[in-house]
This record gives sequence, C-alpha cells and structure tokens, in this order.
Amino acid sequence: MECKITQMSKFAAAILKNSQTGTVHSVYRKTINIEFDSGLLALQAEYSPLSPISLITALNETSMESLGLSHGTAVYISESSIIIQSHTFFFDFSEITDLAFSPSLTPPALQKLNTNLESILRTSATGGFDSIFHVYWNIADSLPSLILEGASNYITRAYHFIQREDYPSAASALTRLIGLGTGLTPSGDDFLCGVLAGLLLIGKADSDFALCLKEEVNSCLHNTNDISRAFLICALNNQFSLAVNSLCLPSSETDIKKSFMEIGHSSGFDTLCGVFFIVNILKY
Repeated sequence: MECKITQMSKFAAAILKNSQTGTVHSVYRKTINIEFDSGLLALQAEYSPLSPISLITALNETSMESLGLSHGTAVYISESSIIIQSHTFFFDFSEITDLAFSPSLTPPALQKLNTNLESILRTSATGGFDSIFHVYWNIADSLPSLILEGASNYITRAYHFIQREDYPSAASALTRLIGLGTGLTPSGDDFLCGVLAGLLLIGKADSDFALCLKEEVNSCLHNTNDISRAFLICALNNQFSLAVNSLCLPSSETDIKKSFMEIGHSSGFDTLCGVFFIVNILKY
C-alpha cells in the first residue's frame, strides 16, 4: 500500500531528516506512534489536529485501523518516504507547517483572549482540569476524583508561591502535575503545556519563573509516559499544536472552543486551563 503524508510540522521534518530507522512504538485507532533516536512521531488519520509530532496521512480512520501494524515493527526512512512492512508513506519536505510559537499580543488582545477562555471553561464539562476551575468559581461543589483534588492542591500552592515570588517552589509544585491523570497524555502534562504556552503569550517566556519552570520540567520528564513526554519536550522548545498557535490570531470564542475540542477527550481543554491560569496569575 502507498499513501501520502499531507501535512507535518517543521519540528517533525527535522526528526525525519535526522533518522534512518525506527520502530513502531504503539498503535491506536487513528494513530501509529513511531520512535526514532531523535524523537517520537505520530502517523495520523486524515483531518487529525496538527501537532508538532504529527504526520497527517491521506488515510481515513478505517484504513488506518486495517494496516495491521504492531509494537516493535521496524521502520525505515528514505529521502522521501517512511516504509513499514509493505506500507509506504510518501512525504515532501516542502509541505511543512512551522508550529514554533512566538506570539506578540497587545494587552487588549490578551484581555479579549482571557475573556474568551474564561467563558469557554465556565461552560465546559470534560471532567478534566476544568473541574478545578468550576469549584473555584462555585459552579460545582466538589471535585470528581482524588487525582483532581491533588492537582488542585498543587496548582493552589503554585499560585501562592508565585504571589510571593518564590519561583523555585512554584515550579516544583507545578511539576508535581507531570504524569498526573489518565490517558495518552495525562491532564497534568497538558496543563503544563498550556502554562508554557501562556508564558509565551504574555511575553514572559524568559522570566525568572519561566526559567525555573522549564528547568524543573526538563528534570522531571521521566515521570510521565513516552507520548506525553514528547509533547512536553515540544513545549520546552516552543513547539505547540496548530490550535495553540491559533490563539495568537483574532479568534472568536466559538472558533477557539471548536479547535480545542478536537484534541482528545479533555486534553485540549486541560491545555486551555494552563493558558488561562498563567495569563491570569501573571496579569499579562
């Protein structure tokens, strides 16, 4: 079978250029994760949301499921294709999207974004980290799980440490979220990716707090799974999904909600929670 890779990020292209072989890491309904020495990439079905590690194919979900690939299968890279058993995925390095996040938002634009995010999170119901904000806003009486109670405690501690400008302690509290939660990308990791994106949005990616947080996250990457670790590494390198990048653009509440709803069951909104938290706490 032959298939074209229709979309990839500049980050993913760099991994392909530096790789000759790899192995199938894991297989899911719409995704085949491939592990290379220089990083993990994800072959995904058509119309999947674009992330820094995505290789979006022209295959629909049913075709992806029928490939019959399994963990440990050898993967070979040529100048323009990925070969897995009898399947060849062709790519063109001229068809890439730069997902490096380098926003420059004015205070009014940030205020508008913040208003949209609060409105989205007040009405969301994923059962993820949005539940923490629902309790804070008195929308809900209690959190639905011990995991979320623990996460809420870490976030609250981080908030108070940041208020006191005790950035090492704040960073330490936030990195306790790494690996916290269920699913391919635990909610705590998604939240932290949102925090790192939020620091870029408010122009404080090189602040004392940001530097402390990045150092702590980097030292705790082993506390989560391989797939989520790949996204955290991307975030540390200012590489985020197309949905996160769209936050730099004038977007309606409806558009923002739609783009983040497409990212997993709660992952997209967990990321928005991280963005909202940091934009509010540091007051842009």
